[in-house]
Amino acid sequence: MRVYFDTDGNKVTSPAARMWFYQMRDNLVARGIDVDLNYLGQLPYDVALIHWIRPEIIDKVLEHSPNAHIGVLNPGNLGLKSGEISNFNYSNKETFSVNNVDFFVVTGIVWRDLLLQYKKRVYLTIDYEDPKNKKVKTHKLNNRVVIGYHGNHLHFKEDFFPNGAKALQRIAREFDVTLHVITRNAKSQPRIDGVKSRFVEFNLNTFNREIQKFDIGICPVFSDYSELANPLKYIRNPNRVNTLLFYGIPSITSPIPQSCQDLQDGETVLFAVTEEGWYQSLRLLITQPELRNQIGQRGRAMVEKRFSTEQATDLFIEMLQEEISQPLSIKYRNILPAQDLKPKVPYSKKAIARIKSLLNMWVK
Repeated sequence: MRVYFDTDGNKVTSPAARMWFYQMRDNLVARGIDVDLNYLGQLPYDVALIHWIRPEIIDKVLEHSPNAHIGVLNPGNLGLKSGEISNFNYSNKETFSVNNVDFFVVTGIVWRDLLLQYKKRVYLTIDYEDPKNKKVKTHKLNNRVVIGYHGNHLHFKEDFFPNGAKALQRIAREFDVTLHVITRNAKSQPRIDGVKSRFVEFNLNTFNREIQKFDIGICPVFSDYSELANPLKYIRNPNRVNTLLFYGIPSITSPIPQSCQDLQDGETVLFAVTEEGWYQSLRLLITQPELRNQIGQRGRAMVEKRFSTEQATDLFIEMLQEEISQPLSIKYRNILPAQDLKPKVPYSKKAIARIKSLLNMWVK
């Protein structure tokens, strides 16, 4: 079997993406499967998996391997509007992508359910990590506590405010806490009045070292119960919680379906949405280091059993074998103008003016 992975060149935007493509490539090669990453070899492929919906890559792979099974990992919302589950608005590129893939790979049951209406095969996978060299933290009653967030730069400002932020303000009046925020564009993140904060620009090389400084993780997914009908919130999974559990660090998160399936309140996580819920959960973990140890140790055992390298690789190979046993979809490559398949190259206003000037001179 020959497999192709594409991650938009060598661009890797998260620890999950690194594990998913770079580490999975190595995992599959170790199992005897031929895998290329970000460059097309001479021989055609049986399966190609592309990160995000990118029609120009789909078209390029089909040109190279017309009989390959084309899949997309984490295809985004495909035109789905926030709060409107049944309303899908396609752009030309999304239409092209949907018409020229055979399957999707996602990390949550709600995401799978929403994508089934495209009449494509949808496989569930897991975000995973290698437990090696990840020491479980021992929590003690400290005068100073680090509360940490890591993840998308939009989610902190959208999902932790106002309820989580208000709860943390109350906590900061009672305890010596420092908030660590690890994300991209860290300096643009909103500050919480009265809360000591440290904003760390995300870097894959320092990420694991930075999160080990956390005593308690905050992993918000929706800000209040008014967002219960928002599918763009519901498609998420607890990978940020699981990342911390590999180090024995407990978290507070929102009770979305995939988290409720993978985690257990009071055992491997604490759930909160309201201001009081966040406040009580934070206070409980700050004042009870034994609870932090219990959740951290149970959580580590859970993620090592269900979300580690071996489990993810086994699951992915099963998916590959299932997919290549299925018939190929009919492809409709000609529905999108060729120019729309090329990556857009932005021109500055000065460059455009210069081109127009030269054209005018040539016409004269």
